[in-house]
Parts: sequence; structure tokens; C-alpha cells
Amino acid sequence: MCLTVRVRPASRRWLIVLALFVLTYGISTPLAAYGVFLPVLAETFGWSRGALATALSINLVLGGLAGFGVGALADRHGPRVMLVVTAALAGAAFALVAIVGALWQLYLFVGVLGGIGMSSFYVLAAATVTHWFDERRRLALALVLVGFNLGYISAGPLAAWLIAHVGWRAAYAVLGGGCGVVTVASALTVRLPRPEETPALLRRRAAAPGASVVHAPGVTLWAALADPRQWCLNVAWLLLGGVALMVSVHVVPFARDQGISLAAASLALTAYGVGAVGGRLAAGAVSDRLGAITTIRLGYLAQLVAAAGLSWAPSRDGLLAALVVLGVGFAACDTMITSVVPDLFGVRALGAIMGVLTLGWRSGAALGPAVAGFLYDLTGSYAIPFGAAPAVVLVSWMLFALASSAPGR
Repeated sequence: MCLTVRVRPASRRWLIVLALFVLTYGISTPLAAYGVFLPVLAETFGWSRGALATALSINLVLGGLAGFGVGALADRHGPRVMLVVTAALAGAAFALVAIVGALWQLYLFVGVLGGIGMSSFYVLAAATVTHWFDERRRLALALVLVGFNLGYISAGPLAAWLIAHVGWRAAYAVLGGGCGVVTVASALTVRLPRPEETPALLRRRAAAPGASVVHAPGVTLWAALADPRQWCLNVAWLLLGGVALMVSVHVVPFARDQGISLAAASLALTAYGVGAVGGRLAAGAVSDRLGAITTIRLGYLAQLVAAAGLSWAPSRDGLLAALVVLGVGFAACDTMITSVVPDLFGVRALGAIMGVLTLGWRSGAALGPAVAGFLYDLTGSYAIPFGAAPAVVLVSWMLFALASSAPGR
């Protein structure tokens, strides 16, 4: 006798959110820990911080390029296979850092293999949530992406503890291998709504008080590429990615330059992660009342204040407070920008369009840490990159305003 367990669509979609949360948390942990390993690798091999940050830049750029293809394939065949393959590759790539002995090996493992392995989680998480949700999409997306920020909360102290007890090589092997196993297991449970589930979801949306209109099929990828709103949104997200990753990668070395121990400096990543978790959850919860655009404006304002405060933080506590506020603002903007993409362009080619937009974000995230690292190598200080952060945030805000106010073609 065969026992079949049936899960209602309303419950199934929240299980998909849980699986995507675990996958996002697992795949972000070894990446978030890179800032803790950066000064250790510099001391061990004598490599410059700019050279070390370049490995992360390669990761982000190649991941963005690969994400374009991953999103297009997932539009046709669904997200599961692409998530499983890329998650396994990411885990193996970071575990292989344990055998690094030359800079080119770091570029190969963290940059090339890790970049391709991490190409899918953001693009496919956003697209998959959009297919399962409409009226509570922003909250669901926030719950998924909060896993990325929880990685920053736990990765810093965990990496510092592992380095102190087992050495940096074993530490990265444990982080990469463990996270690879967890993410693959989660990816195996992810899928799109089946044909018989979709009508139930549509009826639920129609019956829900205040439910929004179900997305129209939307535009093709080529139509989106010809739309100026896409390019304004793309560059706005690129600039935010540059600031966020520049701060998250270099804030631990920045704190250590002020005489703070590695264990204490790693709390900087935790502070940023705590703020980002709060920002994502708050944005997802309040955006239904305030609207996505107002929520994004508040997020930009928080980033402006925090970015200005980073350069003037008089103490470790002041630095941590600024990082919490920066995390709140960035995560709120990041979640809401992701959530408005289907409103602007529909779901017809959502995976491919998200791939293009994510390439923009990753390009900024790649440039930010590398530029800051090389500027530090030239000047011996982070004054220039950290001092320019408020202006970059302001330009991003202006571009988003153009993207959200300009009519589509």
C-alpha cells in the first residue's frame, strides 16, 4: 500500500521559501567569511589586499555572466537542476581553498569555480518566489534573502573561531564542504508550481483581501533591454552593490588597522548582518502599507546617513552602529528593488531579466572591493573609498527614481 502525502499549495509555497532560505544561507556563508580570511591570507603569503580582493571580483563578474544563462535555462526547464549543479560547484570550490599555495589557485577556486557556483541562488530565488506568490511576495522574498544576511552574522565569528582552533586551511574546508552538502539537499526540494496547483494559487490570490492583480505575462528579454527603465535600475543596483561589498569585504581589515583584534573586528560583519536581517524583514512587512517605492526611499536615506558615519565613527561602538544602519538600508532597498522587477517587466522572461540586472549588481560588487583594495595599497588608507560612499549612494537613489517614474515603452 502506497501512502501519498499531499501538501496544499498554500503550505507548499512556504516550504519552498524555507528551502530557498536554507540554500541562500548556506551558499552565502563561505563568501561572507572571505573578509575574515583576507588579512590572514595576506599575512601568510604576502599578497596585497587589492590582489586578494580581485579573487572576489572575478567571482562576482563571472557569476553575473553565468547567471544570465542560468536564468534563461530556468525559464525553460525550472530552477531545480540549475540550483543543484551550481550549489554543489560552489561548495566544492570554497572547500578547495584549503589547498591554495599560489594566487592563481585562489583566483581559480574562489573566482572562477566559486563564481559560476554562486551564479544561480539570487536570480532563481527571486524568480521562483515570484511564480509562487503575488499578494505576499515581498514578505516571502525578504524571508528568502534574509538567509544571505544571516550568513554575514554567523560567518565572521565562526570563521575566526575555526581559524583559531584548526587553522585557516581546515577552516575553509569545513565551511565550503559543509555548506555544499546543506545547499544541495535544499536545492533538491525546490520547484515551480505544477499546473494543478496554479489555479488554486490564483483563486487564493483573488479571494485574499487587498490582493494585487496577478502579473501579466510581461515583456521579452529584448524588449526589457531596450527599455531605459531597465538600464537606470541596472546602474542603480550596480552602485549599491559596489558600496555594500566594498564595506563588507574591507571593514574587518579597516577595523584591524585601528588596532582591533581579529575576533573583535569580525563583529563588524555581524553588525552589518544584524542590520540587514532587520532591514529585510521590516521592508517585507511594512511595504504592503507604505508601498515599495516609499520603503526604498527610507532605505536609501538610512544608507546615506550610515555611509557618512563610517568615516567619522569615533570608536568601535560607533563603527558597529553605523554598520547596523547601513545593513538596514541596503537590505531594505535590495529586497524592494528585486520585488518591483516583476511589476515593471512581468514574468514572461523574468529569469533572464533578473540575470541581466544581477549582472549589474555583481559588476558593482566586483568593482567596489577591488578598487578599495588597490586604493588602500596606493595610499595606505581607506579614506578615499569610504569617503566616496555617500555620493555613490546618492547617485544610485537618483537613478532608481528615474527608473520608477519613467513610463515603459
